[in-house]
Amino acid sequence: MEISNIITLALGVSVVANGFLVSKLMKKSKENKYFSSQLQKFKDLSSKLRDIVVQREETFYKNLHEVAVGFLERVNKSYFIVFDGEYGNTVSTFGDSSINVAKRVKKTELPFATERVYTIEKDKLSALFPNLVKDGSEKKMLLVSDIFIGGELKAKLLFERDEPFAKEEMETIKSLGPFFTSFIATHSYVSNQGKFQKDMILTIIRILEYHDPYTKGHSKNVATLASLIAEKMGLSDEMIRKTYWAALVHDIGKIVIPSTILNKEGKLTIEEFEVIKKHPVYGHDFLSTSSDLRELAKYVYHHHERWDGKGYPSGLSGEDIPLISRIITVVDAWDAMRSDRPYRKGLPKEVAMKELVEHSGIQFDPNIVKVFLSLIEEQGIG
Repeated sequence: MEISNIITLALGVSVVANGFLVSKLMKKSKENKYFSSQLQKFKDLSSKLRDIVVQREETFYKNLHEVAVGFLERVNKSYFIVFDGEYGNTVSTFGDSSINVAKRVKKTELPFATERVYTIEKDKLSALFPNLVKDGSEKKMLLVSDIFIGGELKAKLLFERDEPFAKEEMETIKSLGPFFTSFIATHSYVSNQGKFQKDMILTIIRILEYHDPYTKGHSKNVATLASLIAEKMGLSDEMIRKTYWAALVHDIGKIVIPSTILNKEGKLTIEEFEVIKKHPVYGHDFLSTSSDLRELAKYVYHHHERWDGKGYPSGLSGEDIPLISRIITVVDAWDAMRSDRPYRKGLPKEVAMKELVEHSGIQFDPNIVKVFLSLIEEQGIG
């Protein structure tokens, strides 16, 4: 069964299972403005189900957390903790910049109750989240929502605000539990499928790196940087994922290029360079044998085209070159310049940046160069 069909089925079951909740809210919304507001939020949530599930893990948890916070008014601080065994990571925070995402906590250090949604005194968590308690006399309550999958505690949502939590608010958060259970379980399934595919591809890349040791880590570096550019450009989550995967396998065709050419310390002859130029074609041929990878094959095929049309293998120019290929071209050149090669040492950061600028609008898409240079400055990319 296709993953997209599994997602639709799993989340559809969740929506149907919670149909009674929406019906209940519709009846109460006629009498209560609060329930009318919550009903609209559930309707909006239903339209987001599939998009949220297929996002990258960090984005998925952040957006899921934002959904949960949005169901409550005037939340000051909130934490989303996801467990793997006895330990968990704080995967998203709201209103507390002092707590780093990925803060590790132990299940036994956190409160637990037989109810799925309950309140506790905030000062009971002062050791883990010190900003929840401003002074020792404060006894305000913290709302906790426990999320179980297969009978195991998988996640906790913690909400803090100045006013007490009303019974109907607790009921609303409790009703979100089945939705979130479906979200997290389905996302986990999709992620595991992707992890298997990624592990297989990384194994092939490790074989390539054994064949061409000077490019060790190159594919993963290019994939990471390319996906950052795609995200910075505001591309969809689907396009960001495609960018990552295409960049990860962009050099896979080099596996059939003789190592004597790949690792040659002197200048390549014209004939040797013609052999090297075939690696996008070989990569395209390898990837095209799989229907799931056929689209990525196109991006791999064109990642050595140039903005001015003087690249290879097709001599495309400007926006005729696929966008993902143009992104890969920039970061591929950057990582190659910064890395040691058989014939030279890696270039200094400032020199590599200058090369990108000088070849912007000639070899590289000028807009992508601009975006990448801003990322280098913002994130300290070396």
